[in-house]
Amino acid sequence: MQLSSCRKVGLALVVTLTVVVTGCSDDPDEPTAAPIAQIASDRQTVPAENGIDQLTPDEVLAAAIANLDDAGTYRVSGTTSAGSTIDISFKTGAGSVGSVTTDSEVTLVASDGVVYITSDVETIANIVGADVDDTIAEKWLLIPEESSSSFRIFAEGSDFAEAVLGSQVQGELTAVQDVGGVPAVGLVFSESGGTLWVSATGEALPLRFEEKGASGGSGVLTFSDFGDDVDVSPPDEDDVIDPSTLPEESDDGGDESGEGDGED
Repeated sequence: MQLSSCRKVGLALVVTLTVVVTGCSDDPDEPTAAPIAQIASDRQTVPAENGIDQLTPDEVLAAAIANLDDAGTYRVSGTTSAGSTIDISFKTGAGSVGSVTTDSEVTLVASDGVVYITSDVETIANIVGADVDDTIAEKWLLIPEESSSSFRIFAEGSDFAEAVLGSQVQGELTAVQDVGGVPAVGLVFSESGGTLWVSATGEALPLRFEEKGASGGSGVLTFSDFGDDVDVSPPDEDDVIDPSTLPEESDDGGDESGEGDGED
């Protein structure tokens, strides 16, 4: 039971992050207004100093992802239009640390390909079973290795960028705009309507992602803290619970260990 629950939680977190960044939606009533007029200045600036505006959309995306790798570390933070929040710092090739919040906040650490999560007792108890909630108070839950494919999006910076942004794009580029005081080119994704803003000066790093219809800071993710120190040390072993070591629980709430099941 515990392993199955962990896989479900892992999938839910993956979906949350993917939707956050790609801004995909099947809602036909979703606002269609471009967020540029609401969030970025509509004043066009001079051509991009780094020449990013002369590239194709695929080349801009590839450059942004490559420069994230070269930066070594970066942070993604913001709030989706649906109200979910993300604040995660990634270290390329090493791991990540931060939190994702939907109904409740889930804190995570990924180190050397292993993901650990923690939350309030009620949330974690729902993952491993309410009968062990006293055991998991203030503990970290180790995500089973066999679930690592679902959690690969959290494992480290390169995997996250490629998973949520992809390697190819159908879309177009905007003219250079002022985005938060920085000249940037917008890469508009045709399928989702979202816009990835990439710096038009210095290294072509992603600055911000805006969901379709973003406004007032909602539906906006910010990329920042490039090259800053990020500590992705795993939790102390004494603070980690491996769900595979917990007693299995049957569908009727009983213990599946087999004790007490025999006949006299």
